[in-house]
Amino acid sequence: MSIGSRWRSLRASDKFLFTYPFWLLLLFGLFYWGSYWDLSPIGKVIDSAHRAVIMALLDNTLVNQIIGYEIVVSPHYRIVITPECNGLVPYFIYLAAVLAYPKRWFCKLKWAVIGYFVIMVANFLRLVGVTEVVNGFGEASFYYVHDIAGNLLLITVGTLLFLLYLRGCDGKV
Repeated sequence: MSIGSRWRSLRASDKFLFTYPFWLLLLFGLFYWGSYWDLSPIGKVIDSAHRAVIMALLDNTLVNQIIGYEIVVSPHYRIVITPECNGLVPYFIYLAAVLAYPKRWFCKLKWAVIGYFVIMVANFLRLVGVTEVVNGFGEASFYYVHDIAGNLLLITVGTLLFLLYLRGCDGKV
């Protein structure tokens, strides 16, 4: 039996398990890995564009609190928006899953675009929420609202999007 015929005989879930690590490595290798995106010139451009948009949106929402890539919570406390805060990490994890699961390419493209916008909105709401909670409860709340609640929000959104993707196309490859 040839490799191609073996591949075609695999269930969709088995194909997914084989290809998901490949897509994760490819996306993160091309667009992310390195010290703050240093190894990826494309990643630097994407990060700069994303953070510029995020900071502009935050500046319109959190008036007089934005300086560069920082949100001023108090004269003594600032939240720094690093490349990890731009929403692309959870998006790449979601996108790798979409690309790995065998469906038609049009369906993958459609859900890649939908997922991008949904995850970016969720990330924006996460950043605003973190800022508001830290404003109200102090800097000691940052760990809980950012690292736990904020990341849980993005994981939940990505998971729900992937489940919708699985149901959103007719299943033909």
